[in-house]
Amino acid sequence: MSLLLLLIPLIGISLVTIETNYGLSIVNNIKIKSIALTTSIINLIVSLIMFILFDFSSKQFQFIEEHYQVSYFDIYLGVDGLSIYFILLTTIIMPIAILSN
Repeated sequence: MSLLLLLIPLIGISLVTIETNYGLSIVNNIKIKSIALTTSIINLIVSLIMFILFDFSSKQFQFIEEHYQVSYFDIYLGVDGLSIYFILLTTIIMPIAILSN
């Protein structure tokens, strides 16, 4: 689930990049902002689900995903008790920032 928090914005970035290749116009700007808002809201929903499923009685990492030997690196993702609040804070701020722009 922690990998989703990284992949959803990357998908949104690729969609925005594809949309900007068609030229700049008012309609295109609205599409780009709606794509950004949609991906940030989806990311917020995923982080809220993670927060609900998080076990605060455990002091271990949770939602651990390990990927070994991915282009000469080992990727180890996990969420602990402090970082869950930062994830939630970031995903709450992003739709507000997009809407206020």
